[in-house]
Amino acid sequence: MRTLFRAPGPRRGSLALLALVWCVAALSASAEEPVAAQTTARERELVVVVPEDAISFDPARFVRHQVTEILQRLLYRRLLTREGGAFGFDLARAIEMVDERTWRIEIAPGQATAEGRALSPQAIARHFQRLLQDPAFDGSPSAARGRFEHVASVSAEGESVVFRLHRPWPGLLAALTREPVALVGPAGEVIATGAFRIERWDPGNRILLKRVVPAGEGAPARIRIDVVASAQERLRRVLSGQAHIAIGLPAGALAKLSTSNRTKPVVVAQARVHFVEFDVTRPPFDDARVRRALNLAVDMQALVDGLMDDEAVRVATLLSPVTLGFDPQVPPIGYDPLLAKELLAAAGYPAGFDFELDAPATKWREAEAIREMLARVGVNAVVRIWSDWARLKEQILLGNRQAWLGEWGNSSLDPAGSIWPKLHSKGEANYGGYRDDALDGLLEEAETRLPPDERLAAYATVQRYLRQQAPMLFGYALYEVYGVDSRLDWAPAADGALDLGAARWRE
Repeated sequence: MRTLFRAPGPRRGSLALLALVWCVAALSASAEEPVAAQTTARERELVVVVPEDAISFDPARFVRHQVTEILQRLLYRRLLTREGGAFGFDLARAIEMVDERTWRIEIAPGQATAEGRALSPQAIARHFQRLLQDPAFDGSPSAARGRFEHVASVSAEGESVVFRLHRPWPGLLAALTREPVALVGPAGEVIATGAFRIERWDPGNRILLKRVVPAGEGAPARIRIDVVASAQERLRRVLSGQAHIAIGLPAGALAKLSTSNRTKPVVVAQARVHFVEFDVTRPPFDDARVRRALNLAVDMQALVDGLMDDEAVRVATLLSPVTLGFDPQVPPIGYDPLLAKELLAAAGYPAGFDFELDAPATKWREAEAIREMLARVGVNAVVRIWSDWARLKEQILLGNRQAWLGEWGNSSLDPAGSIWPKLHSKGEANYGGYRDDALDGLLEEAETRLPPDERLAAYATVQRYLRQQAPMLFGYALYEVYGVDSRLDWAPAADGALDLGAARWRE
């Protein structure tokens, strides 16, 4: 057995991991009375506006849904966390990899809910057993089962919870950082374990929560989550002081928030990455020199600065800065049109070549900007705009397209969830037919490295290799922009999760 990491105290420890969270200060004001002015500092209510209601308070009844995850983060604790750019411990205090299909999570002793219910290994194991059972909920499988599809069983053994897997799954620890842990009552009901409890729920309108555990100075005693469908209205409310945090804002919100002395923008890179994908099964894109030349010919930083209104960050590969294992030491391919021309000549295209560049209607401006840049090195990209992605994808899969503007999301925030689907030869979303035995080997080797530090080092090697081979024209990750009361200290966690309970007033 190998202990991978252990908390130095009863609850918390860390293992380095990288994320990008930028907080930008604000500058002018609006005239309405802010809601926080009506309450004392001790009883302050944090008001948050969101685009839609939560699906359920039950961890077993949802898959991936932002507002539901926000709510459940307040109601439930987790085994592991990611805090301040690191793995941290919550209910757990140590991790052991017994073998490649068995993980032992040691639980810190003596823990209980605010009401005194014990958070024992047996109680925690029962929660996960409930997620895994197939005939749950009136004969329907648990919605959460898909979050742990590689887990065969969970059991309590001594002071630990043991996960046994169908196959090796290095992503287990990342999954556990996002997984709420509930207690299961005698009738199968779920019992909250976290710092907050539901006071009231008006479906489709409002959720009121009350803190039930002590908190530090400036922490909210209550949280009110208002459902506001209009993005413009959510922005208006936070700018006017009617809300302290606004989620899901319209384009251009960053500029408006940055000119208010009542609010500030908080921005974090999304996990979704945007790029140009090539059909690499035939010339000219089967030549790495050509692909690298196109990366050198497109000034992606200028494109981001000019078209994205400072609401995007350039990326070197398929990993966003918020993805586990992102390596900031791997820089994006630089802009060098002279070197691009040299590579094109060496590949047999001294006068460039012609090809069709496809784009969904939402990306026509990017496609035109790329076309103009490629023309400077003699490459003629004829832009074709498609009304929707579904029609374009159909033609791509039939082998009828040459290059297209695409994007890929990764809700797991695990590196395998970004690179494998798009670039492994057997990846389910490898639409360009990219096949590289060396890359396949690197990816497969990375997934055999179960200790987290070894696995991240393996993915750093993968990122350096991708930069060299340039299998696609790498692009950018958009920022998610949040409006935040300027008196409030709050930002998304390193894994992109929105922990409203961590908000603190500075006065």
